[in-house]
Amino acid sequence: MTARHLGERIHDLLDNRLSSESAAEAMAHLEECDECSRRWEGMRAAREALHSSEAGIDMRFTQQLLDRDRMAEIASHETRQRARAARGRDRRPAVLTLSLTLILVAVIGAAYVAGEPSDIDPGLSASSDDGGASIIHLDPAAMREGEAMGDWIHPDWQSSGFTPVEAAVREAPSGSRVLVYTLVSEGESVLALEQRGRLAHDRVAALPVVEVGGLDTYVVGTDPSRLVWQAGELVVALQCECSLDTLEDVAAQFPQDGEPSLADQIMTGLGVFGDALTGH
Repeated sequence: MTARHLGERIHDLLDNRLSSESAAEAMAHLEECDECSRRWEGMRAAREALHSSEAGIDMRFTQQLLDRDRMAEIASHETRQRARAARGRDRRPAVLTLSLTLILVAVIGAAYVAGEPSDIDPGLSASSDDGGASIIHLDPAAMREGEAMGDWIHPDWQSSGFTPVEAAVREAPSGSRVLVYTLVSEGESVLALEQRGRLAHDRVAALPVVEVGGLDTYVVGTDPSRLVWQAGELVVALQCECSLDTLEDVAAQFPQDGEPSLADQIMTGLGVFGDALTGH
């Protein structure tokens, strides 16, 4: 018997294996120690319940299971692998992965919606007088510098032989920006307009189609001559007081690209989110 508790002696007391003197000391201890007294009463109650059972159960083993100190000793020698097996499979990583996947899908879906290009009317795209205010002006020297033109597209001035005249970026009343610039090709002045968006298919479906460099361009008018086409995320329109053939030759010198892909639309949407967060 320890100085504070009965410890394993409580089993000997329960099984009547203590001498009379030791049993008397143990009973006196039970009257003074609440913890040992609770263990004693609990084990006696369990013993009585087991005696009343019809099943043949190993009493000594059952008593050890009822002893919390014994259970703690067994647990202290248990391997981590067996402890994990006893606890069952940890499903937290799977739940976390699923949660992150759902969040990613939601962000991509929202970016896809935010990046959806606006429908552009081909007739409006072919007009230089949109009532917008000019916010950037570029002279011929600045136009020849690729960085000055930013993400807007243009012919290669050197290889095409075209002469840039002037350019301006206008902000339309809707808030969208339009690049308007003039170039000279074989003595003919050509007006070019670019706007981010997507050609409204219902408006171009009935227009004559001319293939230029493997890309379909739409004839908006012939007096003056007007062509419009989709180049990636940009709608490009050309206009001049010249023949349609001349305008087609100019269009063939522009970088050619089809409609924006799914990835382009998502990246544009993420850019919209970034601008909103940074206040741009």
